[in-house]
Amino acid sequence: MSLLLLLLLFVLSADAKTFAVGPDDSLQGAIFMARTGDVVLVSEGTYYEHIRVDKSIILRGQMMPVLDATASGSAIILLADGITVEGFKIVNAGSWPSESPAEAGIKVLSEGNRIIKNDVSNNFNGILLVSVKNNSILDNTVCRNLGYGIRLEKAFGNTICNNSLEENLLDAFDEGLNFWDGNYYSELNNSAVGRMDRGNGQSGRGYSIPGGRSVDEHPRNGIL
Repeated sequence: MSLLLLLLLFVLSADAKTFAVGPDDSLQGAIFMARTGDVVLVSEGTYYEHIRVDKSIILRGQMMPVLDATASGSAIILLADGITVEGFKIVNAGSWPSESPAEAGIKVLSEGNRIIKNDVSNNFNGILLVSVKNNSILDNTVCRNLGYGIRLEKAFGNTICNNSLEENLLDAFDEGLNFWDGNYYSELNNSAVGRMDRGNGQSGRGYSIPGGRSVDEHPRNGIL
């Protein structure tokens, strides 16, 4: 890493601010006020908002605040590169009574983002990546979504690891070629799939992700 880049990172971290948000505040308003490198820290509670993140910030929940999209669109849309979304429970993303495959709890339209330790359940789609690369989807719970748990459309070079995908219409779908590893898929508990447990919580064979060429070489047979 060059000295100039190190100095730039130091300046950005030194100038970074934290915006605290409570249930009576506007989460989107805090994102509007934040600048690149800032932290938007969201306290426990329920937020009925649809969030568009258009700058490189850290969006972090405390005690798993609930973001409820009220069945009227995606809950979070990532539009800038280098965003972190961590520690949220995201519900009711999608449209009612229609079902839109283009909407999700977290919809990613940018690159180099980190989506970690969220509960993205009871939506139409859980996490949706569209024509993007170099994103990391790590340690999330993605359950009981009416469509896909995690879906990648024309996306390449993304990392999807250590997530728990359970009781979605289809746990995972990947049209491109991405790195999947160590995820739990409820399909593996279906006897028709025929995976064998090695005794260490991992399947005896890799799991071919529906839709393309991606394979999870170490799928797990137990919830993380």
